[in-house]
Amino acid sequence: MTRTKGMALAFYLLAMAAGAAIGVTVDRWMLRERLEREWADPRAMREKLATDLGMDATQRARLDSILDTRNRRFDELMTPMRPRLDSVTVAARQQIRDLLTPEQQTIYDRLRREREAQRPPQERK
Repeated sequence: MTRTKGMALAFYLLAMAAGAAIGVTVDRWMLRERLEREWADPRAMREKLATDLGMDATQRARLDSILDTRNRRFDELMTPMRPRLDSVTVAARQQIRDLLTPEQQTIYDRLRREREAQRPPQERK
């Protein structure tokens, strides 16, 4: 293979890899945004699911009951674990702050406050 052909092949492969990486990144970004929009509100999620499935009123009531029971049971399981999970989060946040310069800490704190403000009230700590 000549040097020119080798360079062309290398450029082609590099362009394909870059295109694939960009495509995956954009897809993940758009998918995350769509999922957050569709699933962030539990009531909206239930309504969308029931509508998409063409459920009648009886089925919708039963779906609500099933999901309410699931959520209650999940909360019962998570309640004793929540303090331990929270302590892991707090420790990681402190380690990240310790890694940063004072200027970066200011930005990090602002970003955390903004992210916290976007979370539903029941999920805020």
